[in-house]
Amino acid sequence: MSFRGPVINKINGGLGQQAPSDRNVAALIIASGYAVGTTFPLGATVELDSIDDAAALGLTPATDANAAGDTTALTWYHISEFFRLNPDGKLFVHNGSAVAAANIFAANGPADAIMTASANSVRFMGVVFGFDPDATLTITGGFANFVPTVQAAAQVWVDARAQDHVFVDCVVVEGVAASTTLVDLKTLDSPQVHITVACDHGYLAEYPAAFLKTAAVGTVLGSIGVRMLSESIGSAVLERYPSGKRGSANYSLVDTRQNRWLKPGLSTGVLFDALSQAVRDELTTKAYGYAGRFEGYPGVYFNAEATCTTVVDDFNTIHANRVWNECARRLRRALIPRINSRIRIDSATGRIAPETIADWDAASKRELEALLAEGELADFTFTLNPEQDVIAQGKVVCSVRVVPQGIAKVIEADLGFTNPAQA
Repeated sequence: MSFRGPVINKINGGLGQQAPSDRNVAALIIASGYAVGTTFPLGATVELDSIDDAAALGLTPATDANAAGDTTALTWYHISEFFRLNPDGKLFVHNGSAVAAANIFAANGPADAIMTASANSVRFMGVVFGFDPDATLTITGGFANFVPTVQAAAQVWVDARAQDHVFVDCVVVEGVAASTTLVDLKTLDSPQVHITVACDHGYLAEYPAAFLKTAAVGTVLGSIGVRMLSESIGSAVLERYPSGKRGSANYSLVDTRQNRWLKPGLSTGVLFDALSQAVRDELTTKAYGYAGRFEGYPGVYFNAEATCTTVVDDFNTIHANRVWNECARRLRRALIPRINSRIRIDSATGRIAPETIADWDAASKRELEALLAEGELADFTFTLNPEQDVIAQGKVVCSVRVVPQGIAKVIEADLGFTNPAQA
């Protein structure tokens, strides 16, 4: 008997505790940045968990101002905007040393460097160019000529990453010096690229006039990260507010103490208030991201979150890409353990046995039902056709369809009088 007594095995995971969200990891590429001593040299890639981390590197409003004669990068501003709006996010920043537009998404370029530094954890990414404020910009395809180059290269890079099962939800490209003749961005066939022309004219009033040709990429990245996957960055309210903003009536971009977004405008140099309703509508119709106001309602908000693809493309919004990518990641986690696994076959029919179908269905549901519970999905279905000849083909095909949540892009209300005496 040896008096060993019963053996007690320790079982972990029963409390259902969750790891911190891995969805709120962003990247910011500064193509032509500026150095801060030895703490933030050109060519460096750094990981930031808060605005305090940026300050520890020596970045301040003063470093932006001191560099303003050489570059429009505004590194501090973009980083501070990300964390101001998205205090729980993580941001990887690449401080580029005059990186040519064609090289940002080239092999072993800044985009690859950031993915390596983050162990492929980055979910969404922004590109700020930084250019000589005294330079004369050449407008091509509706923007400074380096913008279309990066827009096209970004989509090719995202597609290549997806082939390796690394899903980047969106690349936000700075729309520099947008022309007043609006090119239709929906024709560009870049469903994972969003071009923003939103410009904080009030904040940039202290800078040279060339800075009004830049766009607020950090603000867009922060607005993405603070929201659920299924929310539009154009929403005036949030489903879940950061701890410091709980109880707020809305989630405006405005911060009067920091002089943020008191005068929204475009990177054409035009203020939002000077835009006719027809131009505002055209900007939205042609997939430009910008910021403005609702008449009679306080605050400044983004107009929408369109990507550079047609209206019939399922992936013509940032949130649609975020939802699909998260579903893809979760399905891979569910199905990878079933690679090279045994598939039970009904000996009489050769069909896939019901117990195998039930196992695969349960594995997929465990992953996707978490999104359903969070409200990221309205519903989903998993189907595995038992008629497949797995013995001959060595392959199993299943079908998953998700029902996304809707976005109220337009609201109409019928309002009239009624007379109770005549009811």
